[in-house]
Parts: sequence; C-alpha cells; structure tokens
Amino acid sequence: MTRNSLNEFDPESAMIDAELLVKYRMINRAVDALERAIDTMPRHIGLREKLREILIDAGRRDQAAQQCLALASLHISAGDLERANERLLEAKKLDPRVSVTGPLRDTRGGHAPTSSSPPSMQPQKVLSGNLCDVNLFDIVQIVENGRLTGSLLITSTAATGEIYFNEGQIVGSKVGSESGTNALAHLLGAEDGSFEFGKSAREFDRTIQATSNTALILDMLRAKDEESQGLGALDF
Repeated sequence: MTRNSLNEFDPESAMIDAELLVKYRMINRAVDALERAIDTMPRHIGLREKLREILIDAGRRDQAAQQCLALASLHISAGDLERANERLLEAKKLDPRVSVTGPLRDTRGGHAPTSSSPPSMQPQKVLSGNLCDVNLFDIVQIVENGRLTGSLLITSTAATGEIYFNEGQIVGSKVGSESGTNALAHLLGAEDGSFEFGKSAREFDRTIQATSNTALILDMLRAKDEESQGLGALDF
C-alpha cells in the first residue's frame, strides 16, 4: 500500500505496484497488495477492476466472480446500471454458483416520479441478457434491490411477456391477452431465452396486489407445483 502522507492513500500507486509485481510473476503479492488497498478504499472501482483482471489472468475464477459482484454493487450505487449488468453476467460466467442478490441487497437506485397513468415515455434499457446465465428470480431481486421502476420483457419458449415494477415491487404482468397473476404464472416457467429491463419515468397501474416479491413468487410456485401434482389449480 502506498501513501503520500499518513492520512492520504494513493490508489494509482497501488495499482502500478501491483502491475510491477505481476510482471515479475509475484501474483500472490500483487493480490495481497490490492486487497490491502481495497481494505482502505473499499468503494474504489479502479482498485477492484485491477484486482479482477489479475485474478482472471491467474485463473482464480471464483475470486474474480466475487470482485465482479462487488463492482456491480458499486455501479448500481453510482447509477451505471449498464456496467452493473455487464459485471453481473460476467460473475455468473466465471462462477455459476455465485448469487447475484446478496452483494446487492443494500444498494439503492433512483426513485421514479409517481403517476397512476401508464408510462408515456419510451423505456430506457438498463439490463439485458440470457436467462441461461441469470435466472428470473435473480433478475427480480436485482430490480427490487435497485428500487427500479420499469418493465421486464421476457422472451422464452415458455412464454413471452412483460412484468411491471414500481420502485422494485411487482405490480403487474402481461402475456398476450392475459394480465395480472395469470400472466406472471406463465413467465415464472421461463428458463431459456432472453430478458430486457427498461426503466420508466412513470409508474404502472397496479394489477397485482402483493407486499413482497419473494412471497408472491413463492406462493405462485407452490400453487404451480400443487397443480402439476394434480391437486387442482389455485386462485391467486
């Protein structure tokens, strides 16, 4: 760790030192140096990006995935959701075992203006990817943790439709001519295909009543499981 004075830490010098150590194949020392630097400045994106690069080059995919998750959290806090999405997908590719929800639990995004009328502005795409890389439940958690208002478009062999969010809370869904919980039930079976979330400047009308996204989805999954076992359909 490099300091210009007792109270001033220089992250640029720490990254240069790490590059020098890597050049002479002292990977462990480079990683240790960056980790000590990050302990001093845990929200410094440059330090974490440099550590991520070194870990990937060294084949330490699980550790690199954790840095990707930390970076995604920082990018969401900074409002850069496109970069956050890139790091989330990279984390899943580096280590499929990681959960994208934990490190993002304390992040908060911007709040959208309140309105009872349908959004009139074109949604701004901020998240997109493949459902084979990130499952639908994780995507819902990301939107909830960011308190985002917008629509999640799902294109899958199971169904194609949208889920609507107001400040991270599921308030509606539409698949073809169906809407509300019936439409959402179709989308919960999506395991392949693509997703795309677009932010909206205005909130959506509520057609789904729920106090918790997790409770809503778990109740619907239980009902779907009971129906598949021949116990009859459940009225949501």
